[in-house]
Amino acid sequence: MRRNHHPTHHRTSTIDSYAKAKLHYQWMSRLLFGMFVALASTTATAIADGEAEFRFSNREVWVGQPFLIEVDVVNAATWEDPIVPEIDGVSSTVLPSARESTFTQIVNGVATTRSTRTFVIRMVAEKSGIIEIPSISVMVDGRRITSRSWRVIASQSKVGDLLVVEIIGTPDDAWVGQPVRLNLQIWVEQFVDRKNNVRLDEADMWGLLSLGDSSWGVFKEPLEELSRNRRRPSGRRVERGDRTYFLYEIEYIDHPVRVGAIDPGEVRIVLRQPTGLVVQRDIFNRRQIAVEGFRPVMQTARIRPISVRPLPETGRPATFTGAVGRFTVRASAEPREVSVGDPITLRFEVTEEADAIPGDLANLRPPPLRELEALADFRVPDDPTTGVVEGRTKTFTETLRPERDGLTEIPAIPFVSFDPELGRYVTASSKPIRITVKASERLDLGAVVRSEGGNEAGPRRTTSLTATTGGLRANHPVSEAVVRYRRIKDDWTIIVFALGGPIVFLVGFAAIRRREFRTANPEHGRAVGARRRAIGILNGEGTMADRVHAALCGLIAARLHLADGTLTAREADEAVTTAGLPDEPRRELRAVLDAAEAGRYAPAATDPSELRSRAEALMPALDGLRPRLKMTGRNA
Repeated sequence: MRRNHHPTHHRTSTIDSYAKAKLHYQWMSRLLFGMFVALASTTATAIADGEAEFRFSNREVWVGQPFLIEVDVVNAATWEDPIVPEIDGVSSTVLPSARESTFTQIVNGVATTRSTRTFVIRMVAEKSGIIEIPSISVMVDGRRITSRSWRVIASQSKVGDLLVVEIIGTPDDAWVGQPVRLNLQIWVEQFVDRKNNVRLDEADMWGLLSLGDSSWGVFKEPLEELSRNRRRPSGRRVERGDRTYFLYEIEYIDHPVRVGAIDPGEVRIVLRQPTGLVVQRDIFNRRQIAVEGFRPVMQTARIRPISVRPLPETGRPATFTGAVGRFTVRASAEPREVSVGDPITLRFEVTEEADAIPGDLANLRPPPLRELEALADFRVPDDPTTGVVEGRTKTFTETLRPERDGLTEIPAIPFVSFDPELGRYVTASSKPIRITVKASERLDLGAVVRSEGGNEAGPRRTTSLTATTGGLRANHPVSEAVVRYRRIKDDWTIIVFALGGPIVFLVGFAAIRRREFRTANPEHGRAVGARRRAIGILNGEGTMADRVHAALCGLIAARLHLADGTLTAREADEAVTTAGLPDEPRRELRAVLDAAEAGRYAPAATDPSELRSRAEALMPALDGLRPRLKMTGRNA
């Protein structure tokens, strides 16, 4: 049997199959490449065309309390700050330091990148009712993107009897220079949750007062003093009708120096009233109370006008130096047995009555000793002493020198003051001080060098004197030991002992003076290390917004000798303005503090690294602040 083979036909079939497979592969490669190019182009186009997303906060807001609107610019090459139109009844501010973030996600080998820049718009409702917020626009990659309009309901937090703030002045009709006690009374109604059977105590209610958002006027100083001593005003339980309150009192002593009404400044207290409590259990099944929400309660202090009258001209003695109040005086002197011209140290003590309102003893002046006729036989320095205050007594120390012998006493020294209760000038005098003043001893020249015809009973001269006209040379020839310059031998032991004593003395004296200066000026040491402490706060724990606010405000407080932990952003701006900080760093400081405040409300709205770098850049300028001289009177 014969078989027929067709080798040529088999080879042709194999070649055709290979050609078809190759052609199919080339076609698929070109197709995949085209799809990849199209996808890449689409992705690039999507990334280049940025978008904007608007996020609104709650529809219900409180009058006077800020609420935020966030604008996210996504995957944009260029952008501009959002534009907010004017809104009736709402103040708006675009906070600086927008935050940038980048997020990359890989799913099934496909990477997706989202680049976001967030702007924060801070708004404050100034009136209650329904407020229409119109469209907000932002430029993104050359396109203007607008939001939809938005409505919010602004509610006025009803104070009612939840918070009562009063200022009581004593007395209500004062004289110039008379101390006036101002008592700030804050009545806070006790919060009671009857559903959970919870009553907040005195410490909890004080903690609900927003100290930073409140305005304290003249009471800021005593509040800072309490804070420096790690204390706070203590509250007492008081019943007013059928309501239970905690009464907190802060006292301030004012010393008016001008005629008119006493102005305690703006005193507006903000209370964060809980809207409800939540009872929770921890892992040990212990009961814990948490606040569900707050609503602001604001109250401005009520004060009855306190008038200040001028001191009367009638009956004013010529020796009156401005003291107002009731005082007793006492004088002492040492030594009491002196010669003419010898110094006598006089101490004159002025003490105010213990039951009176503390006066301004720091500015109390001594009696005019040079103008007193009783001290006409004593020499008194031209410049009066400033005195030293200890408790309710001020001591003046002066030096008197008797100008003639035979004086037997330092006469009584009068001290004139105005008694506000009597409404007239009174004089308190010290008791006379017994002294003995002898004549000064004179030098008897005859006992030293006797004349030729003098008494022979005195000591005899053993040598005679010869008058010459040749000066020293005539008395003794000039020797070589007098005129020759001789070099001291290089004995280092003598040099060390000669110089060591003064050097040790100077070093010890400098150390003592430095320690005395630091003791007398504690604020100086605090100011010197302020920048180092501010950097330490930035490197500490907590959110960057809190750290930046604490670091900058702490640096300002230390440099300007203010209390730590009490400055708000507004008060910090006022402090550096008063201290003379230039406009450019002052504006930057305001912007950084505003950004830190925004970071507290919306952490996503600030970039921590950028906020930190801007804060560090401000520190050299803030470290150069110097406190201004304080006024001697509150109303000066």
